[in-house]
Amino acid sequence: MCVDMENNNQMYEIFSKLALSENLSQHEAQMVASKIFATLTTDEPNGLAFSTAFFGALTIKKPSVEELIGIAKAMDKTKTVNFNFKIDKPIVTAGGTGGDTLHTINITTPAIITAAAAGAYAVKSGSKSFSSKTGCIDVADALGVNVHLMPSEVEESVEKIGTVIWASEDVYPWMRSLIGSGSKSSVKQLLPLLYSLRLVIATALNPFSLKRQVRGVSEPFTELVAKVLGECGYKRAFVVLGYGETEQIRFDEFSTLGRNVVSELKTNGAIETFDVYPESVGIKRRGKLEDIVARNSHVENAQVIVQVLSGKDKSSRRDIILLNAASILVMSDVCRDLRDGYELAEQTINDGRAFTKLEQLIQFSRDKQTFRTIN
Repeated sequence: MCVDMENNNQMYEIFSKLALSENLSQHEAQMVASKIFATLTTDEPNGLAFSTAFFGALTIKKPSVEELIGIAKAMDKTKTVNFNFKIDKPIVTAGGTGGDTLHTINITTPAIITAAAAGAYAVKSGSKSFSSKTGCIDVADALGVNVHLMPSEVEESVEKIGTVIWASEDVYPWMRSLIGSGSKSSVKQLLPLLYSLRLVIATALNPFSLKRQVRGVSEPFTELVAKVLGECGYKRAFVVLGYGETEQIRFDEFSTLGRNVVSELKTNGAIETFDVYPESVGIKRRGKLEDIVARNSHVENAQVIVQVLSGKDKSSRRDIILLNAASILVMSDVCRDLRDGYELAEQTINDGRAFTKLEQLIQFSRDKQTFRTIN
C-alpha cells in the first residue's frame, strides 16, 4: 500500500511537471516508460489510457534529449532477444516514424532488399499496419516472406543472404498490445497528439541491436533524433525528413518530390544537417505524388514492389526506392555518397540482382517455416 502511494505521488509530480512544460530528468522518463511498457505487456485495463496521457503530454511539451534517452533505456530493458551476427562489416537498418501527410507505397522494404542485393548487409524490422494502409510486415507477408523466423534463423539469414525482414513484436512483448490498439477508432483520432511516441520508436526501437541506421521522421525533429541516437550508442545514422512540392507534404523517407532535410550522425559523434535535392544525386525527374500513393490492399502494395524490383516499373516509384536504397548503401560504407549509391542501386535493379535477392529471401524464410512445420 505504501509502495502504491509512493508511486502515485511520483506520477503526480511527473505529470505536474509536464503540465507546466518542464522537462523530466532522464531517470523520471525512464521510470514512467518502464511502467508503461509493463502495463502494456500485461494488458492492464488502464495501460493504454496511461500511455496515451503520458505521450500526449510529452508531445504538447515537446520531448527533450534526456527524456528520449531515458525512455530508450527503459525500452532496451524489455528486449527478449539479443543478436550476435558473425559479420565484420556494418549492418544497417532503416525505417520511419510514420505520420506522413498521406499514405504512401512501401518504400523502405524494397530499398532494404535493393541495398542488400548491391552488397550491403541491410535488415528491416517492423509491424503490421499501425497508422498506414500496409505496414512492413503486411507487405512482406503478401510477398511470401516468413517474417516470424527464430532468432537463430534471423542471424543465419543475414549472414547467408545479407538481409532479413522480421516482426519486431517478437522482441518487445508490449508491442502486440500497442499494435492492436492502432485499429481502435479512438486511438486513430489521438494519433496526431502522440507524435512523441513516434519519436520514441524512432530513437529507441532497436531489435537487432545495431549501431547504424537510416531513420525517417515526418516532423522537423531530425537533429533531435540524431542527437539521441548518438547518446544511445549509434556510430552512424541518417535522420531524414522528406518534403513534397510544398512543405505541407511530408514523408518519413528520402523524397524525390522535393527537398530533404538530413541530419547525419558521423562516426566522430558530430552531427551535420544539410539539404538534399533529387537533382543533386543524379535524379533527372522529380517524383509524382500520384505515383507513390498507397494502393488499396496489401497484395496490391506487394505487387508494386515486385514490379519495381523486377525492372518492369520505371516510373518515379522506382526513383524514390532507389534513393532510399542509396542512403542505406552509404550507411553501409558500400558507397561514399548518395549519387554513387543511387547509380549502384539502379544497376542492381537493371541487372536483376534486386529481384533475385527478393526471391532468395522468400525461399530462405519459407524453407525455415516448412522445416519447423515438418519437425
